[in-house]
Amino acid sequence: MASTGAAAAWGSRNRSVNANTGEIAVLKLFLLSLLVSALCGFAILRFREWHARFTGDHAAPGTHKIHKFSVPRIGGLMVLAGWLAGLIGAVALNLVPALWAALLVFCAVPAFVGGMVEDLTKRVSPLVRLLLTFASAGLAYWLLGVQLTRLDLPVLDQLLSFSAVAFLFTIVAVGGVAHSVNIIDGLNGLAAGICLVALVGLGYVAFKVNDPMLLVLCVIGAGAVLGFHLWNHPSGLIFCGDGGAYFIGFYIATLAVMLVQRHAEVSPWFPLMLLAHPIWETLFSAYRRRFHGKRSSTAPDQLHFHTLAYKRFNSFKKKANATGHAGRRNSDIAVFFWMLSACAAGPAMMFWNDSSSLMLFAAAYIVLYIALYRRLVRFQLSRRAAKPAQVISLREHQVLRRAAES
Repeated sequence: MASTGAAAAWGSRNRSVNANTGEIAVLKLFLLSLLVSALCGFAILRFREWHARFTGDHAAPGTHKIHKFSVPRIGGLMVLAGWLAGLIGAVALNLVPALWAALLVFCAVPAFVGGMVEDLTKRVSPLVRLLLTFASAGLAYWLLGVQLTRLDLPVLDQLLSFSAVAFLFTIVAVGGVAHSVNIIDGLNGLAAGICLVALVGLGYVAFKVNDPMLLVLCVIGAGAVLGFHLWNHPSGLIFCGDGGAYFIGFYIATLAVMLVQRHAEVSPWFPLMLLAHPIWETLFSAYRRRFHGKRSSTAPDQLHFHTLAYKRFNSFKKKANATGHAGRRNSDIAVFFWMLSACAAGPAMMFWNDSSSLMLFAAAYIVLYIALYRRLVRFQLSRRAAKPAQVISLREHQVLRRAAES
């Protein structure tokens, strides 16, 4: 874990750097990541006919997908390219230690490769992809010293003092967040928008606690995600794919654990609130499938909050446009979920050092989520909503009713 010490030493050594020089460097890195990511997307679209049969995403009837024609689902390459460009730039400017950066790239490989192979072959099971994100989290634990050390809950904090327990908590937390980002990647701009909010929030607190390295890492991540976002929302010309979703989720979770680990004043509930929507969506979906649908907790379905909202508003939004994407219906629903996520991110950034307040806000968000989901299930969100039989199957309706009444 020598690399962790080097990174920590860098942080304390560079806190007196001229503010103007630092701001210019950070802006340059942001623009570099953004431009490389966006240009990579242009190249993917420009030469789509060369790789479409390998990279195209087709929505088969009965699946949880809602687009109509083939769309490249290798947007993860865009994010990775932009991020690598920004990371190399940060190393060149002596803003991030070279060895630490190289180890971080190595740690991200299992999560990214597992998702990318699924994007290309459609043959990697959800369990295997989840295990690969656990592998990335384990590598970060051993090579970078990224360790979940506290939750501000006395009993759990005592357990986390044992290395084995800390290791298990860390890989489950980091791998779980990566998986949760993939879960919500179902509408144009939904996952990217929520991840951008999370990176901005982490960067804001990194700035507040005077941690320039983490701030730079958040900035280059945000630039890379925004470059992809420009092609994904609202038109949906490129999809992030599992490779991109798992990589972004792993990266954000790693930065979150590092921020809490390096700064005792930062509440561990701060990153939980920043990512409240994907985390709770994953937990709730697993519960719903297992105990109400009597299915595997990792099985895909059409009953995620965002998919259900899309179907409910389907009857009074524009029809699919000529390119085969779901028009404004898709992108408009994503904006609604950005606002819903902001209901958690706002309090998180306001009370980033107050665990008690954040716990209360977390409970309030869960209540809000369940209330909105139940309204959708009971068809009370709008009097203009279509009849249940017009938008979902009878079996889906029965499962939803049982979930709402529990």
